[in-house]
Amino acid sequence: MNENRIRTITEEDYLKIMQELVLYRGYATLADISRSLNVRRQSVRDEINHLISLKMVEKIERGKYRLTQSGDREANKFLRKHRTAEILLARCIGIPWERVDEEAMGIEHGMTEEIIQRTIESFGIRTCPHGNPIPDQNGEVEQTNDVRISSLPDRSYARISRIVYETDSILHFLATNGLLPGKDIMVESAKDVIRVTMAGRRIEIPPDIGMAIRVFPVKEPENE
Repeated sequence: MNENRIRTITEEDYLKIMQELVLYRGYATLADISRSLNVRRQSVRDEINHLISLKMVEKIERGKYRLTQSGDREANKFLRKHRTAEILLARCIGIPWERVDEEAMGIEHGMTEEIIQRTIESFGIRTCPHGNPIPDQNGEVEQTNDVRISSLPDRSYARISRIVYETDSILHFLATNGLLPGKDIMVESAKDVIRVTMAGRRIEIPPDIGMAIRVFPVKEPENE
């Protein structure tokens, strides 16, 4: 396969959502992708088979897929565009935090490397509004040592690091409750429904939303 081959818009969209789903639950299914992209199941199956032929995707067991190493790298190259587009929309025209992911989809494919570089240099930040790192031009991304919120012991403190799966419902819930990257919380319980306290407020986080949250354990809260 030609490593310099230009990815199509469809390929970029599939690689992006698959990486998010793998971070979210460990794998992607045809149903997940169909729902996320609002595409018919058969169309998803055809595109996944196409990406398998390009060695971008592999099947890990019946009905479950993930990106290969090269697929992950190509996804990161596209996420460089998407996450920088989010920064532009949030910082320049004030698109709300919970809507910037969706709005970025309208301009991400046209993001040139010059626009990306100027945006990063102008704002001096290396993460998108949802806390995810911006990959470099080669699709390499800085690894973080954050963890799933569900992995923390009861009555422990944590700082929200990033949101790895960005659906409208997840982002709306988090924005409504102020659960944003950089905020400190106390995890009262991480079993089943996740119960946290932030700035004196108790918040119950549904399991499907909790799966999208990554945190850094901290000794005591600072940024409530």
